[in-house]
Amino acid sequence: MAFTKFTMLLAVGMLITGTMNTIVTNFANLASAPGTTAPSTIWGKLNGETQRNHAFDHPFFQALCMFLGEFLCLLAHMVTKKRRTQTPREIQAEADGVEVQESSNCRQVETGSFWFALPACCDMCGTGIMYSGLCLSYASVFQMLRGSVVVFTALLSCVALRRKIFMFQWFAVGFVVMGVAVVGVASMGDTSGTGKDPNGVLIGNCLIIFAQVIVAVQMVVEEKIMSVYKTPALKAVGLEGVFGALILGTLLVPMYFVHIGGYPIENAPDAMAQLTENWVIAVSMLGNIFSIAFFNFFGISITKHMSAAHRMVLDSVRTLLVWVFSLALGWESFHPLQLLGFAFLSFGIAVYNEVVTLPRVFAYPDSGDGQEEKTVSFVGDADHGSFVAQAENNATDAGLLDHQARSAPIASA
Repeated sequence: MAFTKFTMLLAVGMLITGTMNTIVTNFANLASAPGTTAPSTIWGKLNGETQRNHAFDHPFFQALCMFLGEFLCLLAHMVTKKRRTQTPREIQAEADGVEVQESSNCRQVETGSFWFALPACCDMCGTGIMYSGLCLSYASVFQMLRGSVVVFTALLSCVALRRKIFMFQWFAVGFVVMGVAVVGVASMGDTSGTGKDPNGVLIGNCLIIFAQVIVAVQMVVEEKIMSVYKTPALKAVGLEGVFGALILGTLLVPMYFVHIGGYPIENAPDAMAQLTENWVIAVSMLGNIFSIAFFNFFGISITKHMSAAHRMVLDSVRTLLVWVFSLALGWESFHPLQLLGFAFLSFGIAVYNEVVTLPRVFAYPDSGDGQEEKTVSFVGDADHGSFVAQAENNATDAGLLDHQARSAPIASA
């Protein structure tokens, strides 16, 4: 599909907001302000905090801000739902003076909303652990290592969703593994100019990769729910935001009292004190909230008006932009190996998602043989990748699923 002015606007919007999300989060991590104590969290201890004026090492508080951003997607869904066009059935019913009754399918969509608390819990754990890794590692490494979710999603898809993973996908997984290894080794190079502890960087990288296991579980759960309830993607993201904010907001209390090595997992009072002391941290958290909301909105719109493949390509460009900004701002040093690792990761994700095909080397599923053979999931480092996959597989418009769900059959789980 050729780019139009409208789709170009969507693409630019996704790139800007997606890049901004990682950048502003790292800005907050690097900003310092007086807190209530030091080290305030276990992550602060690993970062070598010794003074009350310390870095904003509060990954789970930042995850809470992310959920608030996702909640805004629910508001956007409600607005677009009111503005949607009527279906031919509704127009005819209105002309005949007949009230359109909601089908059992539509009611099932509404009752299915509570199931999104499950992926919200996965999102809470995965994002919190990822942000913990970002506290210790680098923004570009954080963004690149998120691509390792392809490996774990492929494995879980075989077990949980009973999907057939083709040889070209396993080939792609191999490239992703090589890319992750190269990026990890490159990040462990000379850290003297960045103030990072090599051991802390190693721990951070491991946390980011471990978080992708949880994200893969989240994707599998999301896709299972989406296949049953046909929930609009924007609404699904918003529901996860609601449940995630409520659950994580409550858990911040016990996180303050649960200590690792003598220090709390999260310290909300310290985070609030730092927010009031440094406007950079406050603005960064607001940037986190709004950038995640608009990033999901633009991403879903890209899938709606173009394809999931376009979204994955744009997300690879986002990773490159994060790296360029990190180098320009002096947050890290240039490592040629990191460029090689990025190339491996991008190629692997592109091959897995059939953005790049190798028909002379591998056999590909024939879409004409039926849905059973079309088993490719669009996964990568994009947020809520399984929403993208389900929207593409169902060949339904993410923004129009509300009224389509009235007549669509419920798929078996």
